[in-house]
Amino acid sequence: MSKTLVTTLITLAGVAFAMPAEAAEPPPPAAPVKEGSWGVASSPLMRPSQAVRYWTAGKQAKASGANLPRTLRKPTQAAARRSVPSAKRLTPGGDANGYARVHRPYTDSVASRITGRLFYVNASGEDDACSASVVRSAAKVLVVTAAHCVYGVPMGASTGRWHSHFAFVPAYDGRAKSMRQREPYGRWGARRAWKPDGYTGLSGGDWNSIYDIALIEVGKRNNRTLQDAVGAFTPMLNQGVRHTIATTGYPGVSGRRPYDGRDQLWCMGRSEPAGGIIDGTLYVPSGSAPLPEDGRMETYNCHLFRGHSGGPWLLKGTRDLVGVLSAGTEDGEDGGFSVANALNAESYGAIVQHADPDGVYDALSISADGPKSAVRPGDTATVTATVAVRGLMSAARVPVTFTLPEGTSLSSVDGASCRQTRGKATCTIPVVRPGHPVRVSAQVQVARDAAASPRITATVGSTPLDPSQTDNTSTFSLPTAAASGLL
Repeated sequence: MSKTLVTTLITLAGVAFAMPAEAAEPPPPAAPVKEGSWGVASSPLMRPSQAVRYWTAGKQAKASGANLPRTLRKPTQAAARRSVPSAKRLTPGGDANGYARVHRPYTDSVASRITGRLFYVNASGEDDACSASVVRSAAKVLVVTAAHCVYGVPMGASTGRWHSHFAFVPAYDGRAKSMRQREPYGRWGARRAWKPDGYTGLSGGDWNSIYDIALIEVGKRNNRTLQDAVGAFTPMLNQGVRHTIATTGYPGVSGRRPYDGRDQLWCMGRSEPAGGIIDGTLYVPSGSAPLPEDGRMETYNCHLFRGHSGGPWLLKGTRDLVGVLSAGTEDGEDGGFSVANALNAESYGAIVQHADPDGVYDALSISADGPKSAVRPGDTATVTATVAVRGLMSAARVPVTFTLPEGTSLSSVDGASCRQTRGKATCTIPVVRPGHPVRVSAQVQVARDAAASPRITATVGSTPLDPSQTDNTSTFSLPTAAASGLL
């Protein structure tokens, strides 16, 4: 059986301090603290300065990537392959696993400085590392990663515990000769972490579930937030559909080149909905299992490696964060693939409302408008629905519905793909971003026997993250010649 890498979201609130001498071994993590009705668990409060002192350059160099869970091979796979075949490597200059090195210095690239290496002491007391990235928030101090990067089950134990001493280093360069080059934006210690309480940390099972995502809050550095220092990715609400993605991170096991965690690597891939769990324990790629719409994506263009867990999946050419690396196959294992958890309302939405209570997410609105002059029976009029989102999150595959009364029908719709039935058109807008409203135009045909001033209703779908759903529906009364006394 091959091994699978699991990743979770973590949010960090940025704090960096001067680097003192190496600290003593940290105490074991405390028991988890549960909170709220969303099913969210939060870690005990931590002192950022302790993590900053603990993670000296020497400890960073020796940190190993998080362990990977086990996965089943596809039953239909005729012959084992131990890399990403050359025909499936989309990354320019990509190696056998699909990875290529990011050009130094990492400070030159927006994506590179927002991404970093996350160091922590795991639940068994060992020094580990994952990848993570800064995500937009009202507090400006959150880092997202995989849940298994913040919580786990110690060897010989039956229940999980929080990891501890989290330190996030954006644009980390493990081959730099000076501390300033190695940590160009400093070392940011964590104050608290959040995960869905559905994530238990048990090997198999929910290691591969939508709950493998976490947020970490970090402290500030000289009264400056982490987001102000390096920027942030925009979280995109989505259910894990097909994308072309770019992922960046720090695959690494100490002493194992080229994946020793000292270089920032990246990979480009095409994602598709991921497969499921067999018997609640093992992940199986989509080729051998049904495809539930559970918010996970997989790609066969990138062969995941330890240490890249928690790394961001971005829509190619954008700063839109659509997923966080959660699972995949280890270097040298059969059938290279990797899996990410989408940022959906059930996982990311659950934890972000606790980690960033002042943030506004998924605040979609719609307004319908049309002609001011009367439309003659038998003619066609254009009704426009403007869909906008405010706040910190963009949205993918936004559902919009037009509902029409008797005597009217839709002849065509521009700006979205639609499925029409009698009296209704169900449409999907690919992407809506804050500050960039999208207009969908519907051609409405008015029958000769239509009622006066037929009312056209436009509705945009929303989730429980939307702080106000009163603006999710808009109605426009279409003026007709009969109603205007022109007949």
